[in-house]
Amino acid sequence: MRARTCYVLIVMMLVVGCAPASPPPSPTAVLTAATPLEQRIQRVEHTLFPMSETGEISWDRSFTLAERMAHHGVPGIGVAVIRDYQIDWAKGYGVLEVGGSEPVSAETLFHAGSIAKPVSAAATLTLVEKGALDLDEDVNAKLASWRIPEDEHTAVEKVTLRRLMSHSSGIQDGFTNRSSSDALPSYFRPEGEALALTLQQMLDGDPSVDVDGPTVVVAVPGTSYSYANANYAILELLVEDVIQTPFATFMAETVLQPLDLASMTYQRPMPADLRARAATEHGVNGQPLPGKRLIAPFTAAGGMWTTPSDLARVAIEIMRAYGGDSDRFISPPMAREMLTPQIEVTEGPLAAIADAVGLGLDLADEEGRLRMSMTGGTWGSTCLLWAFPETGDGAVVMTNSARGTMLNFEVLLSLSVEYGWIADDAS
Repeated sequence: MRARTCYVLIVMMLVVGCAPASPPPSPTAVLTAATPLEQRIQRVEHTLFPMSETGEISWDRSFTLAERMAHHGVPGIGVAVIRDYQIDWAKGYGVLEVGGSEPVSAETLFHAGSIAKPVSAAATLTLVEKGALDLDEDVNAKLASWRIPEDEHTAVEKVTLRRLMSHSSGIQDGFTNRSSSDALPSYFRPEGEALALTLQQMLDGDPSVDVDGPTVVVAVPGTSYSYANANYAILELLVEDVIQTPFATFMAETVLQPLDLASMTYQRPMPADLRARAATEHGVNGQPLPGKRLIAPFTAAGGMWTTPSDLARVAIEIMRAYGGDSDRFISPPMAREMLTPQIEVTEGPLAAIADAVGLGLDLADEEGRLRMSMTGGTWGSTCLLWAFPETGDGAVVMTNSARGTMLNFEVLLSLSVEYGWIADDAS
C-alpha cells in the first residue's frame, strides 16, 4: 500500500527544492586507498542529515547511516543507485530481523508496497499493445468476476483502465485510508497461512471483512486525482478475467522472465529460496510482524517482494524504453504513454512534489527534467523509487520497518547531494 502521511510529501519537496546553495561538506574519514566509487559510497553512508516529521532538515551536523538507522529504529535497509541507465552500486545495511545477526545484503528482498503498482501498470500496458485491453474502454465491458457499481457519476463518464492506472477513476474504497499506526486489519495474514477472503469481498465491503465500506464511484471519472488501492485491485481482476491467468503468473511471464529478475516475485507464499533471504517486516512498535511477513488479497496493488536492484532494473527498462532504446518488456510507445501526464495534481499533499500522475507513477518537471517517483508503505516496510528518465539516474531505497519513511528520504537527500541531483541554484 501507499505511504499516505503528509509530511512525507513535504520532505520530498524539500529534497528537491530546499537544498543549501552549496553542497554540505564531505566526511573527512574517507579511506585514501579506496576507489572513487568506494569513496562515493562512503560519503553517502557518512553524510545523512536529520529530517523532522514536519519536513525540516537540520544541516548543522551530518550523521552516519548506522546512526540514523538506530535513531529511527530501523533494523535493515537496502539501497540501489542508478547512474546513466545502469546500476552504479547496491548495498544492504543492518540485519534481517531485530535482535538477530543475519545481515541485510544487496540480495535481500523487501516488501515493495505500492511500488508494485507501476510495475503492474507497465505489464498491463503490454496487453493494451496486443489489443487484449483498451486504455479508454469502460472496464465493466470486460470485467466478469466483479463489476464497478454504476451511479450518477458513471452516467457522465466511465471508469477506464487509463483512469484506474492514474487514480483518476473517481473511486473510493474501504481499504486505503489507514496507516501503519492503526491496528493491523484482519485481511492481512501471516505468510504461510491461507487468505481468508477474496478481492471481491474487499471491494464489496462485505460486513465480515475488516474494511471501511464498499468500493464506489464518488466523483465523475477523469475529473480529479484521488488515490485508492481499489484501482489496482480492479486492474488485477480485469487482467485475470481477460487472459484467464493468475496475476502473479502474468507478472512472471511478462516482466520477471524477460528481464531475468531472479529476486522479484508476486507469488504468495514466496518461493522457498527467496523467502530464505527475505527481510522480516517490523511494525511501528519495532517488533517483527506475525509470521515475519504479511500477505493480503491484493497482488497488483502491493504484493511484490524484490531486491532494490531488481526494482531498479525495472525502472531502468522503463526509462530506456521511454527514450526509445529498449523494448525488452515494454515498448517505447507504451513507456511514453506511461510517463505522459494523465491527470493534473492541483491540491492535496501530492501537489507539493508532483505536477501530475502518469500510468502508475507520479510525475514532475524538476528544473526542466522529467522526474518519476513512487513511495510504498505497509504495516512493516517502507520504500521509495526516485528517478530521472531523461538522464537515466535515480535510486531505490527499501527498509524492513514501518518506521523507515524518514530514513528513506534522508538517504535520498544524501544521494541527491553526492550525485548532483539537487539543482545548483536551489536555495
